[in-house]
Amino acid sequence: MLLNTVNKFLSLSVVLLLAVVGSVTVTAETAQPAPNYNVLFLISDEHTPHVLGCYGDPLVKTPTLDSLAARGVRFTAAYCQNPICVPSRVSFVSGRMPCHLKAFGFRNTDNQAYHEITTLADVFNQAGYKTAWLGKTHWGNPRFQEVIDVKKKNSPDSDGEGGPERLPQDARTATWPVEQNPEHVTANAALSFLERNKGNRFFLGVSFARPHFPFIIQQKYYDLYKGKVTPPRAPQNLIDDLPAVSKAERKRYKHAKATDADILRAKAMYYGMVTYVDDEYSRILKKLGDLGLRDNTIIIYTADHGEMLGDRGIWYKNSFYDGSASIPFIWSFPKELPQGKVITTPAMNMDIFPTLCDLCKLPKPVGLEGSSLLPVMTGTDDGTARYALSENYRDGFAGRMIRTAKFKYFFYNNGEEYLYDMQSDPGEEVNLSKKSELQQLVQELKAKATLNWKKPGKKST
Repeated sequence: MLLNTVNKFLSLSVVLLLAVVGSVTVTAETAQPAPNYNVLFLISDEHTPHVLGCYGDPLVKTPTLDSLAARGVRFTAAYCQNPICVPSRVSFVSGRMPCHLKAFGFRNTDNQAYHEITTLADVFNQAGYKTAWLGKTHWGNPRFQEVIDVKKKNSPDSDGEGGPERLPQDARTATWPVEQNPEHVTANAALSFLERNKGNRFFLGVSFARPHFPFIIQQKYYDLYKGKVTPPRAPQNLIDDLPAVSKAERKRYKHAKATDADILRAKAMYYGMVTYVDDEYSRILKKLGDLGLRDNTIIIYTADHGEMLGDRGIWYKNSFYDGSASIPFIWSFPKELPQGKVITTPAMNMDIFPTLCDLCKLPKPVGLEGSSLLPVMTGTDDGTARYALSENYRDGFAGRMIRTAKFKYFFYNNGEEYLYDMQSDPGEEVNLSKKSELQQLVQELKAKATLNWKKPGKKST
Protein backbone atom coordinates (compact mmCIF):
# COMPACT_ATOMS: atom_id res chain seq x y z
CA MET A 1 0.00 0.00 0.00
CA LEU A 2 2.78 2.44 0.92
CA LEU A 3 4.71 1.73 -2.28
CA ASN A 4 1.60 2.30 -4.36
CA THR A 5 1.15 5.66 -2.69
CA VAL A 6 4.79 6.62 -3.10
CA ASN A 7 4.72 5.73 -6.78
CA LYS A 8 2.30 8.58 -7.35
CA PHE A 9 5.12 10.96 -6.47
CA LEU A 10 8.36 9.19 -7.29
CA SER A 11 9.95 7.75 -10.37
CA LEU A 12 11.18 4.41 -9.12
CA SER A 13 13.01 2.29 -11.65
CA VAL A 14 14.41 -1.07 -10.72
CA VAL A 15 16.94 -2.48 -13.10
CA LEU A 16 18.58 -5.83 -12.54
CA LEU A 17 21.87 -5.74 -14.36
CA LEU A 18 23.91 -8.74 -15.38
CA ALA A 19 27.51 -7.83 -14.63
CA VAL A 20 29.61 -7.60 -17.76
CA VAL A 21 32.87 -9.16 -16.74
CA GLY A 22 34.28 -10.78 -19.83
CA SER A 23 35.76 -7.61 -21.35
CA VAL A 24 36.85 -5.88 -18.16
CA THR A 25 39.03 -8.37 -16.35
CA VAL A 26 42.44 -6.83 -16.96
CA THR A 27 44.06 -6.19 -13.59
CA ALA A 28 47.37 -4.82 -12.40
CA GLU A 29 47.99 -7.39 -9.69
CA THR A 30 46.97 -10.83 -8.48
CA ALA A 31 44.23 -11.08 -5.87
CA GLN A 32 45.11 -12.36 -2.41
CA PRO A 33 42.79 -14.75 -0.55
CA ALA A 34 39.71 -12.58 -0.03
CA PRO A 35 38.31 -12.12 3.48
CA ASN A 36 34.60 -12.38 4.07
CA TYR A 37 34.08 -8.60 4.29
CA ASN A 38 31.05 -6.61 3.16
CA VAL A 39 30.97 -2.99 2.02
CA LEU A 40 28.32 -0.41 2.90
CA PHE A 41 28.94 2.75 0.89
CA LEU A 42 26.89 5.69 2.17
CA ILE A 43 26.83 8.91 0.15
CA SER A 44 24.78 12.10 0.28
CA ASP A 45 24.48 14.75 -2.38
CA GLU A 46 25.85 18.24 -1.73
CA HIS A 47 26.79 17.72 1.92
CA THR A 48 29.49 20.07 3.15
CA PRO A 49 31.53 18.69 6.06
CA HIS A 50 31.10 22.08 7.74
CA VAL A 51 27.57 20.97 8.69
CA LEU A 52 28.42 17.85 10.67
CA GLY A 53 28.85 17.49 14.40
CA CYS A 54 32.00 15.40 14.14
CA TYR A 55 33.55 18.10 11.92
CA GLY A 56 33.00 20.75 14.56
CA ASP A 57 29.55 22.22 13.92
CA PRO A 58 28.08 22.79 17.42
CA LEU A 59 24.49 23.20 16.22
CA VAL A 60 23.67 20.42 13.77
CA LYS A 61 22.33 17.12 15.11
CA THR A 62 24.06 14.21 13.37
CA PRO A 63 24.40 11.47 16.01
CA THR A 64 24.57 8.61 13.49
CA LEU A 65 27.43 9.99 11.43
CA ASP A 66 29.18 11.32 14.54
CA SER A 67 29.06 7.81 16.03
CA LEU A 68 30.43 6.37 12.80
CA ALA A 69 33.39 8.78 12.99
CA ALA A 70 33.97 7.88 16.64
CA ARG A 71 34.23 4.23 15.62
CA GLY A 72 36.43 4.95 12.64
CA VAL A 73 38.75 7.32 10.79
CA ARG A 74 37.80 10.85 9.80
CA PHE A 75 39.69 12.83 7.15
CA THR A 76 39.66 16.63 7.46
CA ALA A 77 41.10 17.50 4.03
CA ALA A 78 39.17 15.27 1.63
CA TYR A 79 38.01 16.54 -1.76
CA CYS A 80 35.79 15.55 -4.65
CA GLN A 81 37.34 15.45 -8.12
CA ASN A 82 34.85 17.89 -9.61
CA PRO A 83 32.38 19.84 -7.46
CA ILE A 84 29.30 18.90 -9.47
CA CYS A 85 27.30 15.67 -9.36
CA VAL A 86 27.97 13.63 -12.50
CA PRO A 87 31.74 14.12 -12.94
CA SER A 88 32.33 13.55 -9.24
CA ARG A 89 30.40 10.28 -9.24
CA VAL A 90 31.94 9.08 -12.49
CA SER A 91 35.34 9.69 -10.92
CA PHE A 92 35.00 7.58 -7.78
CA VAL A 93 33.25 4.66 -9.48
CA SER A 94 35.99 4.53 -12.15
CA GLY A 95 38.97 5.56 -10.01
CA ARG A 96 39.94 8.19 -12.59
CA MET A 97 39.85 11.94 -12.95
CA PRO A 98 36.52 12.81 -14.61
CA CYS A 99 38.13 14.60 -17.55
CA HIS A 100 39.72 11.31 -18.61
CA LEU A 101 36.21 9.91 -19.12
CA LYS A 102 35.05 13.12 -20.80
CA ALA A 103 32.80 13.86 -17.84
CA PHE A 104 32.89 17.64 -17.82
CA GLY A 105 29.41 18.52 -16.57
CA PHE A 106 26.12 17.09 -15.34
CA ARG A 107 24.41 16.74 -18.74
CA ASN A 108 26.58 14.02 -20.29
CA THR A 109 25.61 11.05 -18.11
CA ASP A 110 24.60 8.92 -21.09
CA ASN A 111 28.19 8.99 -22.35
CA GLN A 112 29.40 7.04 -19.33
CA ALA A 113 29.39 3.47 -20.60
CA TYR A 114 32.86 2.68 -19.13
CA HIS A 115 34.01 0.79 -22.22
CA GLU A 116 37.26 -1.10 -21.60
CA ILE A 117 37.33 0.25 -18.02
CA THR A 118 37.05 -1.93 -14.94
CA THR A 119 34.72 -0.11 -12.59
CA LEU A 120 34.32 -0.44 -8.85
CA ALA A 121 31.22 -2.54 -9.51
CA ASP A 122 33.15 -4.83 -11.88
CA VAL A 123 35.80 -5.63 -9.28
CA PHE A 124 33.24 -6.71 -6.70
CA ASN A 125 31.10 -8.52 -9.29
CA GLN A 126 34.12 -10.55 -10.37
CA ALA A 127 34.93 -11.40 -6.76
CA GLY A 128 31.50 -12.98 -6.28
CA TYR A 129 29.84 -10.22 -4.29
CA LYS A 130 26.18 -9.31 -4.54
CA THR A 131 26.38 -5.69 -5.68
CA ALA A 132 23.69 -3.02 -5.54
CA TRP A 133 23.42 0.74 -5.84
CA LEU A 134 20.26 2.18 -4.33
CA GLY A 135 19.16 5.79 -4.72
CA LYS A 136 20.69 8.52 -6.81
CA THR A 137 22.98 7.28 -9.60
CA HIS A 138 23.79 10.12 -12.03
CA TRP A 139 26.73 8.30 -13.64
CA GLY A 140 25.62 6.15 -16.56
CA ASN A 141 26.02 2.40 -16.17
CA PRO A 142 29.02 1.20 -14.12
CA ARG A 143 27.42 -2.28 -14.02
CA PHE A 144 26.12 -2.86 -10.50
CA GLN A 145 23.97 -5.98 -10.49
CA GLU A 146 20.96 -4.31 -8.86
CA VAL A 147 20.01 -0.67 -9.23
CA ILE A 148 17.06 1.15 -7.71
CA ASP A 149 17.16 4.74 -8.88
CA VAL A 150 14.81 6.95 -6.88
CA LYS A 151 14.79 10.20 -8.78
CA LYS A 152 14.35 13.23 -6.58
CA LYS A 153 13.52 15.42 -9.55
CA ASN A 154 10.29 13.48 -10.06
CA SER A 155 9.33 13.43 -6.39
CA PRO A 156 6.95 15.93 -4.76
CA ASP A 157 9.76 18.05 -3.33
CA SER A 158 11.53 19.16 -6.49
CA ASP A 159 11.15 20.73 -9.88
CA GLY A 160 14.50 19.34 -10.96
CA GLU A 161 18.18 20.26 -11.11
CA GLY A 162 17.52 23.47 -12.98
CA GLY A 163 13.99 24.09 -11.76
CA PRO A 164 12.64 27.31 -10.29
CA GLU A 165 12.74 26.05 -6.70
CA ARG A 166 16.51 25.85 -6.43
CA LEU A 167 16.90 29.38 -5.10
CA PRO A 168 17.47 30.08 -1.39
CA GLN A 169 14.47 32.42 -1.52
CA ASP A 170 12.30 29.44 -2.52
CA ALA A 171 13.06 27.46 0.66
CA ARG A 172 9.91 26.03 2.27
CA THR A 173 8.63 23.18 4.40
CA ALA A 174 7.39 19.97 2.81
CA THR A 175 3.64 19.31 2.78
CA TRP A 176 3.93 15.52 2.53
CA PRO A 177 5.05 12.94 5.11
CA VAL A 178 8.62 11.71 5.48
CA GLU A 179 7.53 8.34 4.07
CA GLN A 180 7.17 9.95 0.65
CA ASN A 181 10.71 11.31 0.61
CA PRO A 182 12.96 9.54 -1.92
CA GLU A 183 15.53 8.95 0.82
CA HIS A 184 12.99 7.01 2.86
CA VAL A 185 12.12 4.80 -0.11
CA THR A 186 15.83 4.25 -0.75
CA ALA A 187 16.45 3.34 2.90
CA ASN A 188 13.56 0.85 2.76
CA ALA A 189 15.17 -0.76 -0.27
CA ALA A 190 18.47 -0.96 1.64
CA LEU A 191 16.78 -2.71 4.56
CA SER A 192 15.30 -5.23 2.15
CA PHE A 193 18.64 -5.81 0.44
CA LEU A 194 20.40 -6.43 3.76
CA GLU A 195 17.73 -8.92 4.83
CA ARG A 196 17.90 -10.78 1.52
CA ASN A 197 21.70 -10.87 1.43
CA LYS A 198 22.63 -11.44 5.06
CA GLY A 199 24.20 -14.75 4.07
CA ASN A 200 26.14 -13.35 1.10
CA ARG A 201 29.16 -11.13 0.68
CA PHE A 202 27.79 -7.85 -0.55
CA PHE A 203 28.65 -4.38 -1.77
CA LEU A 204 25.74 -2.05 -1.03
CA GLY A 205 25.74 1.59 -2.09
CA VAL A 206 23.08 3.83 -0.55
CA SER A 207 22.88 7.23 -2.22
CA PHE A 208 20.64 10.03 -0.93
CA ALA A 209 19.68 13.10 -2.95
CA ARG A 210 19.46 15.32 0.11
CA PRO A 211 20.76 17.74 1.30
CA HIS A 212 20.95 18.85 -2.35
CA PHE A 213 18.68 21.80 -3.15
CA PRO A 214 15.78 22.61 -3.31
CA PHE A 215 15.78 23.66 0.33
CA ILE A 216 12.70 21.71 1.37
CA ILE A 217 12.19 19.47 4.40
CA GLN A 218 9.38 18.49 6.76
CA GLN A 219 8.38 21.00 9.45
CA LYS A 220 9.77 19.00 12.38
CA TYR A 221 13.28 19.11 10.89
CA TYR A 222 13.06 22.78 10.00
CA ASP A 223 11.87 23.60 13.51
CA LEU A 224 15.10 22.17 14.94
CA TYR A 225 17.04 25.07 13.42
CA LYS A 226 14.53 27.85 12.81
CA GLY A 227 15.88 30.96 14.49
CA LYS A 228 19.10 29.19 15.52
CA VAL A 229 21.34 29.21 12.44
CA THR A 230 23.74 32.12 12.00
CA PRO A 231 24.11 34.31 8.90
CA PRO A 232 26.79 33.10 6.46
CA ARG A 233 30.09 34.92 6.13
CA ALA A 234 29.66 37.25 3.17
CA PRO A 235 31.60 40.53 3.53
CA GLN A 236 31.95 42.57 0.36
CA ASN A 237 35.71 42.02 0.07
CA LEU A 238 35.23 38.24 -0.22
CA ILE A 239 32.46 38.71 -2.78
CA ASP A 240 34.69 41.06 -4.79
CA ASP A 241 37.48 38.46 -4.72
CA LEU A 242 35.32 35.68 -6.20
CA PRO A 243 36.46 34.10 -9.48
CA ALA A 244 34.59 35.32 -12.54
CA VAL A 245 32.71 32.02 -12.87
CA SER A 246 31.37 32.35 -9.32
CA LYS A 247 30.36 35.95 -9.89
CA ALA A 248 28.44 34.82 -12.97
CA GLU A 249 26.69 32.09 -10.94
CA ARG A 250 25.83 34.61 -8.24
CA LYS A 251 24.20 36.84 -10.85
CA ARG A 252 22.45 34.05 -12.73
CA TYR A 253 20.79 32.64 -9.62
CA LYS A 254 19.98 36.03 -8.08
CA HIS A 255 21.86 35.30 -4.88
CA ALA A 256 22.26 38.98 -4.12
CA LYS A 257 18.47 39.38 -4.15
CA ALA A 258 17.92 36.91 -1.32
CA THR A 259 16.89 38.74 1.84
CA ASP A 260 18.37 38.04 5.26
CA ALA A 261 15.17 36.15 6.11
CA ASP A 262 15.45 34.09 2.89
CA ILE A 263 19.04 33.18 3.69
CA LEU A 264 18.38 32.10 7.27
CA ARG A 265 15.33 30.09 6.24
CA ALA A 266 17.25 28.27 3.50
CA LYS A 267 20.15 27.59 5.83
CA ALA A 268 17.82 26.20 8.50
CA MET A 269 16.20 23.97 5.85
CA TYR A 270 19.63 22.70 4.84
CA TYR A 271 20.51 21.89 8.43
CA GLY A 272 17.17 20.11 8.74
CA MET A 273 17.90 18.06 5.62
CA VAL A 274 21.25 17.00 7.06
CA THR A 275 19.62 15.81 10.28
CA TYR A 276 16.94 14.02 8.29
CA VAL A 277 19.57 12.19 6.23
CA ASP A 278 21.32 11.20 9.45
CA ASP A 279 18.05 9.71 10.72
CA GLU A 280 17.61 7.61 7.58
CA TYR A 281 21.19 6.31 7.84
CA SER A 282 20.42 5.36 11.44
CA ARG A 283 17.72 2.97 10.22
CA ILE A 284 20.18 1.25 7.90
CA LEU A 285 22.96 0.92 10.47
CA LYS A 286 20.51 -0.45 13.04
CA LYS A 287 19.43 -3.13 10.57
CA LEU A 288 23.06 -3.97 9.85
CA GLY A 289 23.64 -4.47 13.57
CA ASP A 290 20.42 -6.41 14.13
CA LEU A 291 21.47 -8.86 11.43
CA GLY A 292 24.89 -9.35 13.06
CA LEU A 293 26.70 -7.88 10.05
CA ARG A 294 28.34 -4.80 11.58
CA ASP A 295 31.66 -6.36 12.59
CA ASN A 296 32.28 -7.71 9.11
CA THR A 297 31.18 -4.65 7.14
CA ILE A 298 33.38 -1.78 5.97
CA ILE A 299 31.35 1.43 6.16
CA ILE A 300 32.22 4.57 4.21
CA TYR A 301 30.48 7.93 4.35
CA THR A 302 31.16 10.67 1.82
CA ALA A 303 29.45 13.17 -0.49
CA ASP A 304 29.80 13.95 -4.17
CA HIS A 305 30.56 17.61 -3.32
CA GLY A 306 29.64 20.26 -0.80
CA GLU A 307 27.39 23.33 -0.61
CA MET A 308 28.57 26.92 -0.20
CA LEU A 309 25.43 27.75 1.79
CA GLY A 310 25.73 31.51 1.30
CA ASP A 311 29.40 31.70 2.27
CA ARG A 312 31.08 34.49 0.25
CA GLY A 313 27.62 35.37 -1.06
CA ILE A 314 27.28 32.22 -3.21
CA TRP A 315 25.33 28.97 -2.95
CA TYR A 316 25.50 25.46 -4.41
CA LYS A 317 28.71 23.97 -5.82
CA ASN A 318 31.00 24.56 -8.85
CA SER A 319 33.61 26.25 -6.69
CA PHE A 320 37.02 25.22 -5.37
CA TYR A 321 36.43 26.84 -1.99
CA ASP A 322 36.18 24.30 0.79
CA GLY A 323 32.43 24.75 1.26
CA SER A 324 31.94 23.32 -2.23
CA ALA A 325 34.93 21.09 -3.04
CA SER A 326 35.66 19.49 0.34
CA ILE A 327 33.63 16.50 1.48
CA PRO A 328 32.94 14.51 4.63
CA PHE A 329 35.13 11.41 4.52
CA ILE A 330 34.63 8.74 7.19
CA TRP A 331 35.79 5.13 7.24
CA SER A 332 34.58 2.75 9.94
CA PHE A 333 35.78 -0.83 10.23
CA PRO A 334 37.00 -1.55 13.77
CA LYS A 335 38.24 -4.99 12.79
CA GLU A 336 41.12 -3.45 10.80
CA LEU A 337 41.01 0.34 11.16
CA PRO A 338 41.67 2.61 14.15
CA GLN A 339 38.77 4.14 16.05
CA GLY A 340 38.41 7.86 16.70
CA LYS A 341 41.37 8.73 14.51
CA VAL A 342 41.50 12.11 12.73
CA ILE A 343 43.74 12.47 9.67
CA THR A 344 44.72 15.80 8.13
CA THR A 345 46.41 14.23 5.10
CA PRO A 346 44.76 15.28 1.81
CA ALA A 347 42.50 12.58 0.40
CA MET A 348 40.14 12.15 -2.55
CA ASN A 349 36.96 10.29 -3.36
CA MET A 350 39.04 8.81 -6.17
CA ASP A 351 41.06 7.00 -3.46
CA ILE A 352 38.04 4.99 -2.31
CA PHE A 353 38.36 2.43 -5.12
CA PRO A 354 41.96 1.34 -4.44
CA THR A 355 41.45 1.51 -0.66
CA LEU A 356 38.52 -0.91 -0.84
CA CYS A 357 40.57 -3.21 -3.03
CA ASP A 358 43.26 -3.29 -0.36
CA LEU A 359 40.86 -3.82 2.54
CA CYS A 360 38.99 -6.60 0.73
CA LYS A 361 42.20 -8.02 -0.77
CA LEU A 362 40.93 -7.71 -4.32
CA PRO A 363 43.12 -6.94 -7.34
CA LYS A 364 43.41 -3.32 -8.40
CA PRO A 365 42.57 -2.70 -12.08
CA VAL A 366 44.98 -1.09 -14.48
CA GLY A 367 44.51 2.66 -14.82
CA LEU A 368 43.43 3.73 -11.35
CA GLU A 369 44.55 7.30 -10.66
CA GLY A 370 43.78 7.35 -6.95
CA SER A 371 45.88 5.54 -4.37
CA SER A 372 45.03 3.43 -1.34
CA LEU A 373 44.54 5.24 1.95
CA LEU A 374 44.98 2.07 3.99
CA PRO A 375 48.66 2.80 4.83
CA VAL A 376 47.70 6.30 6.00
CA MET A 377 44.82 5.03 8.13
CA THR A 378 46.89 2.29 9.76
CA GLY A 379 49.91 4.56 10.31
CA THR A 380 52.46 2.90 8.03
CA ASP A 381 52.57 6.02 5.79
CA ASP A 382 52.63 9.55 7.17
CA GLY A 383 50.97 10.86 4.00
CA THR A 384 53.26 13.86 3.62
CA ALA A 385 53.68 13.29 -0.12
CA ARG A 386 49.95 13.07 -0.84
CA TYR A 387 47.84 15.77 -2.43
CA ALA A 388 44.28 16.09 -3.71
CA LEU A 389 43.09 17.28 -7.12
CA SER A 390 39.82 18.73 -8.36
CA GLU A 391 38.67 20.26 -11.63
CA ASN A 392 35.67 22.18 -12.92
CA TYR A 393 34.20 23.28 -16.23
CA ARG A 394 31.43 25.87 -16.26
CA ASP A 395 30.19 28.34 -18.88
CA GLY A 396 33.49 28.40 -20.75
CA PHE A 397 35.61 28.52 -17.61
CA ALA A 398 37.96 25.61 -17.01
CA GLY A 399 39.96 25.29 -13.84
CA ARG A 400 41.94 22.94 -11.65
CA MET A 401 42.75 22.78 -7.96
CA ILE A 402 45.49 21.12 -5.93
CA ARG A 403 45.50 20.75 -2.15
CA THR A 404 48.66 19.80 -0.27
CA ALA A 405 49.06 19.46 3.48
CA LYS A 406 49.67 23.23 3.77
CA PHE A 407 48.45 24.98 0.64
CA LYS A 408 45.51 25.10 -1.71
CA TYR A 409 46.09 26.49 -5.20
CA PHE A 410 43.56 26.82 -8.01
CA PHE A 411 43.41 28.64 -11.30
CA TYR A 412 41.15 29.20 -14.31
CA ASN A 413 41.74 29.48 -18.03
CA ASN A 414 41.04 33.23 -17.90
CA GLY A 415 44.24 33.75 -15.90
CA GLU A 416 42.74 33.97 -12.41
CA GLU A 417 44.85 32.34 -9.69
CA TYR A 418 44.29 31.71 -5.99
CA LEU A 419 46.68 30.45 -3.33
CA TYR A 420 45.76 29.94 0.31
CA ASP A 421 47.72 28.80 3.32
CA MET A 422 45.21 26.32 4.72
CA GLN A 423 47.00 26.02 8.04
CA SER A 424 47.07 29.70 8.93
CA ASP A 425 44.06 30.73 6.82
CA PRO A 426 41.52 27.85 6.76
CA GLY A 427 38.78 30.33 5.83
CA GLU A 428 40.56 31.08 2.52
CA GLU A 429 40.47 34.85 2.99
CA VAL A 430 43.98 35.95 1.94
CA ASN A 431 44.95 35.18 -1.65
CA LEU A 432 48.74 34.75 -1.74
CA SER A 433 49.08 33.99 -5.45
CA LYS A 434 50.67 37.36 -6.30
CA LYS A 435 53.28 37.28 -3.54
CA SER A 436 56.68 37.53 -5.23
CA GLU A 437 58.34 35.22 -2.72
CA LEU A 438 55.78 32.48 -3.48
CA GLN A 439 55.99 32.47 -7.28
CA GLN A 440 58.15 29.36 -7.41
CA LEU A 441 55.63 27.54 -5.22
CA VAL A 442 52.79 28.73 -7.47
CA GLN A 443 54.55 27.36 -10.54
CA GLU A 444 55.30 24.04 -8.85
CA LEU A 445 51.72 23.60 -7.73
CA LYS A 446 50.36 24.55 -11.14
CA ALA A 447 52.65 22.03 -12.83
CA LYS A 448 51.35 19.27 -10.56
CA ALA A 449 47.76 20.37 -10.99
CA THR A 450 47.91 20.40 -14.79
CA LEU A 451 49.74 17.11 -15.27
CA ASN A 452 47.66 14.97 -17.67
CA TRP A 453 44.84 17.50 -17.55
CA LYS A 454 42.41 17.10 -20.43
CA LYS A 455 40.07 20.00 -21.16
CA PRO A 456 36.97 19.78 -23.40
CA GLY A 457 38.09 19.50 -26.99
CA LYS A 458 41.76 19.56 -26.02
CA LYS A 459 44.53 17.04 -25.68
CA SER A 460 46.11 16.38 -22.31
CA THR A 461 48.55 19.01 -21.10
